[in-house]
Amino acid sequence: MKKVSELIVSRRYWILGVMLCLTIACMVLSRQVTVNYDMTKYLPDDSAMKQGMDIMAAEFPSMGADKSIRVMAEGLDEAKQAELLKKLEAIPYVESVAHDAGAKYHRGDYSLFVISTSYDYGSPEERAIESALQKDFQEYHTVFRNDNPGADGVPALLLLVAIAILVTILLLMCRSWCEPFLFLINIGIAVMINEGTNVFLGEISYVTSSMAAVLQLVLSIDYSVMLMNRYRQEKSAGLEKREAMAAAIRNCFSAVSSSAMTTAAGLLALAFMKFRIGLDLGVVLAKGVLISLICALTALPGIVILADRLVERSAKKTPHVSMERLSRFSCRRRFVLACAFVAMLAAFYVLQGNTQIAYTLAKVDPIADIFPAENPLVIVYENKDEDRMAELAGTLETRDGVTQVLGYPGIFEKAYTAEELSGALSGLGGSMGIAAGEEIGGFDPSMLETVYSLRFAGSPLPASEQKMTIPELFGYVHDTLLNNRLFSALISQEARDMIAGAKEKLDSGMSMLKSARYSRMIVYTALPVESEETEALMETLTDAGKELMGEYYLIGNSAMSYEMQRSFSGELRTITMMTAAAIFLIVLISFRSLVVPALLVLIVQCGVYITVTVVGWQGYSIYFLALLIGECILMGATIDNGSLITG
Repeated sequence: MKKVSELIVSRRYWILGVMLCLTIACMVLSRQVTVNYDMTKYLPDDSAMKQGMDIMAAEFPSMGADKSIRVMAEGLDEAKQAELLKKLEAIPYVESVAHDAGAKYHRGDYSLFVISTSYDYGSPEERAIESALQKDFQEYHTVFRNDNPGADGVPALLLLVAIAILVTILLLMCRSWCEPFLFLINIGIAVMINEGTNVFLGEISYVTSSMAAVLQLVLSIDYSVMLMNRYRQEKSAGLEKREAMAAAIRNCFSAVSSSAMTTAAGLLALAFMKFRIGLDLGVVLAKGVLISLICALTALPGIVILADRLVERSAKKTPHVSMERLSRFSCRRRFVLACAFVAMLAAFYVLQGNTQIAYTLAKVDPIADIFPAENPLVIVYENKDEDRMAELAGTLETRDGVTQVLGYPGIFEKAYTAEELSGALSGLGGSMGIAAGEEIGGFDPSMLETVYSLRFAGSPLPASEQKMTIPELFGYVHDTLLNNRLFSALISQEARDMIAGAKEKLDSGMSMLKSARYSRMIVYTALPVESEETEALMETLTDAGKELMGEYYLIGNSAMSYEMQRSFSGELRTITMMTAAAIFLIVLISFRSLVVPALLVLIVQCGVYITVTVVGWQGYSIYFLALLIGECILMGATIDNGSLITG
């Protein structure tokens, strides 16, 4: 290590130059890293929802996966609404805009427009749409929100606050006013290199993107502090600055590298999650910690030696907190404290189970206060279970929170009289708009009566039993009556074209609900993605699926949340065991004792339980990823404190 440390010091400016060039290159590369906002991409291969999505993509390719952006305008008359609709449709990358005169799109003085686009949330195209909405539509008094079920990431203000707190602590505790800024320059190099090297991963999640930099900063700033303190000690011993830095690198290497290894090991435990976002988080964060270690041992020595005179000139006093009384107390009361620790570990292990775990993050949504957002669930099932699904659809329609059930049996296999069909067709446009994306119609009540009288001419059935399904109606009209000269003479060319178009749209709508082997049923709810009512509905659908259907799949935001909820306890147990085992092994190698690592792991785990319990006491739930990340960070990073005291 002596030769390596001397080489680092003697070639410090070359090394610093190389690191700066690498930083610039990574700044460019970081722009090529795609940020993924679709959490379904991280579902494990054995996930029922992922399997269902794969089947749906193969069996119903025309459905696509359109993303939506809701736009709410206030105080617009009909003319202004029509004008706004045309302008929204003209925005580049917009596929369509849903808006009609129904109550679904109008509440008091407010109007709703739903934009559909085929581009992913967070893509340049989708962001271009949101940018246009922000810049070009202020005169209409609009607000907009996309329907991305994921959160918006860590707010920029929160990141700034975290950095401000860190800088304040460093300014207070460092022995020179300029030291914190030297540390920030070094960690800035490490952060940028980490972000640039993410290009080899192809893409990272929005969760990782939003928190990687600040976590890398707060987790690895210690390495710079430890090297600087050691450098100051070596100089105090009478060594010249270059010799002092070489000695500092040698003498702090073991402590700094051990700290980095335990932190990286804790973070890499996330990679063992079945939900593959853990791999994404773990690799990026662990890579960042190791890059920070390398920068602290290579780039920082050159920075410190270069600024050595400035460090000396800006020297200041630091607060001194006497620990003598605390150390005497902890030594004298060691047996009582040990018993208290065991009691705390057991108590908080039980209490932390009362804290609710959340699997989605709620976002501020002023539009939902006026137009409650729909939360659809899709059931994909085999056609052989069609009759049973009709029974389930009837049951679901009467359930609280369910606003509409769309399925092949309910729409296309139900037979109507002429009077019933008139009412059904008046609302079919909206249903088909949901199922097929366009309206369908073309019959008034008198025309329906004419069609029925021709279809059932000579039939002994009373009018109450003369029924047709919607496909039978359009098939009979399109294939038979439009070729009848007498009937054709009764309708205009416009009506003929409308009927022909409606038949085409009807066939398209049918293909979107039923394929050669599978069918889709869409259950629209007014329930939140996560709630007790939503969980009860998911359990009902799961139980009904097992009882009524052979092969079936539940797809939707609530389905993903429910699936994660059922597997999370196992995930958490796995992460805890993997993290503890990795940290135990590293500390075991360092101390060559079985008792020391066992005690340290238990102490840190007790800290995890206390943290989770306190969150619950405050009346909050804890986001599942926050719990997993916190588990790994507390175990990997704070184990160093115990190691230092034990050492």
